[in-house]
Amino acid sequence: MKKFIKVTILLVLLTLMLVSSCLVGFAKEKVITFARPEDIFYLDPYNTNVLSSSIIDYLIYDRLVDHNPETGVGFVPALATEWSVSPDGTAYTFKLRQGVKFHNGEPFDAECVKVSLERFLNEKLFKNSFWETLKEVEIVDDYTVIVRYKVPNVLCLTSLILTPMLPAKAFTEKGVALFDHPIGTGAFTWGHWIRGQEIVVNKNPDYWGKPAYVDKFIYLPIIEDSTRLAAILTGEIDIADSMSADQVPMTEAEPNVEIAKMLAWDQNYIGLKADTPPMTDKKFRQAINMAIDRENIVKFIFKGGRPSTGNIPQGIVGFDDSLTPVKQDIEKAKQLVKESIYDGRELSFIIPMGWYPKEKDVTQAIQAQLMEVGINVKLELIDGAVYREKRAAGNYDFYWSGYAADDIDFYLWNVIHSDLMSTGYKNEELNKLIEDQRQEVDSEKRIEILRKIQNIINTEVAPQIFVYQMENLYFQRKGITGYRYYGNKIPDLRYAHYEE
Repeated sequence: MKKFIKVTILLVLLTLMLVSSCLVGFAKEKVITFARPEDIFYLDPYNTNVLSSSIIDYLIYDRLVDHNPETGVGFVPALATEWSVSPDGTAYTFKLRQGVKFHNGEPFDAECVKVSLERFLNEKLFKNSFWETLKEVEIVDDYTVIVRYKVPNVLCLTSLILTPMLPAKAFTEKGVALFDHPIGTGAFTWGHWIRGQEIVVNKNPDYWGKPAYVDKFIYLPIIEDSTRLAAILTGEIDIADSMSADQVPMTEAEPNVEIAKMLAWDQNYIGLKADTPPMTDKKFRQAINMAIDRENIVKFIFKGGRPSTGNIPQGIVGFDDSLTPVKQDIEKAKQLVKESIYDGRELSFIIPMGWYPKEKDVTQAIQAQLMEVGINVKLELIDGAVYREKRAAGNYDFYWSGYAADDIDFYLWNVIHSDLMSTGYKNEELNKLIEDQRQEVDSEKRIEILRKIQNIINTEVAPQIFVYQMENLYFQRKGITGYRYYGNKIPDLRYAHYEE
């Protein structure tokens, strides 16, 4: 009898263990689903400026330095544990973190930094502008490197935040084919990308730093604001990016949805084909500037943010809080149109569909304001890929865009000095000041140069007319914590999760 009882107890224990094991095996997977109105375009993190790609890159890769997580301004160690700068600003020495491995098992070391950064010396890449004056990366030992520049450079740390580290051996062997299945040292490993539908990354169980809380992160490119709103209200997604202030009342009635706001280091602006009449006429450009009612656009269309006062947004180095927005002056604008070379022809205004909040409403308002002063404008709201092609070819009179930057140099160098948007605008004095500011190691002197640059752009009213500094709205399900929203609009979602 005793033997029977012992066998029975043993069977019960085995059964309980089996059930427990099954329950563990079938435990609910922890997932965060994030949506914004843009798909990724390229998987090479050095060869794209698409915001969606940067969001995914932040999960897969690590950088030498990171944002200060508390303020978003300043730098903290990441793959580099410490650094120093030479007095002349031409050499940055980094001590590297030891014991870090890439997702494929390859160790992170000084060779990885050298191979990663010296891509900019050997290839034509979108982010070459960040490293325009890079000279070489010198390996001191396995965990010490010196990044050397041809001239003083104040942007090294800011550039590194936007430059993930790559596995040296794997990249040397595979080249850009490596990005068919991206490999980093980050908190998540690559899963898959179904173009236009979803990007999935999975928790890295061997992450060198603080591990992610969730098992999987899913990015959904949902273009329509209304579709993202419906998905967040029903709980189909956890975080919705780039939402509209008009949708706030609908979420306030839903107790399981919260709203997070962030004044972005990003401004919407009107780009001008500055080398083509009538945009070559300063009076015509001034008329456009005076026709725009920035105050009411912010108050009634965006219902948040602030009217622009120049090309440098509030929150980054060089912002001048003494400037005020240009006031709308319809009569003066009409007079300037009459005095200009404008012949009344219809001007094309291209707008990327879904890229920016309220892009249709705001450009329709601007169209009406321009028509009121005698400027005939046709809006072309088009697919993002088509828009990119038209803008790159200079096939427009006006274009609608924005530019988020950790440092205004990235806008100045790309959009003005390098004329990335094909405006055709040329100003040698302005270009020389843009070159000077990126070499000025004295921060106060650099701010003086930046303000001179802004004054020229404001006075010349070219090659862009700034309208509005965006307030980015995130709608999220109640209970989500661990995220960091930054003014560059690249959120750090590595540790986003539901409170337990």
